[in-house]
Amino acid sequence: MNHTPLRVALSLSAAILLASPALADTHVPPSALGEPPEFGLLKNAPGVETVFYSCTACHSERIIAQQGLTRDEWSELIDWMVEEQGMTMPDEVEMVEILDYLEAHYNVDRPNFPHHFPVIAGN
Repeated sequence: MNHTPLRVALSLSAAILLASPALADTHVPPSALGEPPEFGLLKNAPGVETVFYSCTACHSERIIAQQGLTRDEWSELIDWMVEEQGMTMPDEVEMVEILDYLEAHYNVDRPNFPHHFPVIAGN
């Protein structure tokens, strides 16, 4: 399946709009969750900190967690965000770290897809 950056961006937008009512129905009281995870819903693995802070400057980590893209599709999407949305281009080392993380944990197999989105205090 060929995902152009625009198609991916439109899919992300649609997913946000469609998921909003569902998110409200999965509320978990903050007291039941204990301390919120440092990097939200993202898989705690090497590269998570760089991904979290690079991406959550503009959007929630939930957007990342629900995706399933190839390394090339993630790269195209980042290029689109830089060109069209004003994202700061990560330097070469950061870009490799970001793509390595996304490829390992948020690829087309979606091994870390959250099956529910608990509402965490502060999000």
